[in-house]
Amino acid sequence: MVPAPDFTLTDQYGETHTLSDYQGQTVFLNFWATWCGPCKMEMPDIQALYEDWDENAGDLVVLGVAGPGIGQEGSAEDIAAFLEENGYTYPVVMDTTGEIFMSYGITAFPTTFMIDREGNVFGYAAGQLNEELMTSIIRQTMEGKRN
Repeated sequence: MVPAPDFTLTDQYGETHTLSDYQGQTVFLNFWATWCGPCKMEMPDIQALYEDWDENAGDLVVLGVAGPGIGQEGSAEDIAAFLEENGYTYPVVMDTTGEIFMSYGITAFPTTFMIDREGNVFGYAAGQLNEELMTSIIRQTMEGKRN
């Protein structure tokens, strides 16, 4: 198992998230961009996950990662406005330097990493996921078994 690269980043509400603080919980870490069509299509399902799992107060933590000013992406304010306009309330941390995108080797959007309770990368999925696939990879990560 590979330890997930740790980070401390600020979300759209100005709150700080440190990945290692979520040890003991399973983390659904979704890298995305506002200009990415498949990202936009999966976001309602991610929002539903967040709400279904007690808004990060339970066994699952849902975190988005956006890269303000990276490539075609707008500013952190633009990203926050996009989230607000679309009613997305799950935390999205801003990787302003691109360091986290690089440490996770992100080459395509969306890419979702599943991080287990011990803080290790259980696996990742590149491309758009639907609710069924999200639920499946969360269950596999929590049970420690790959289907």
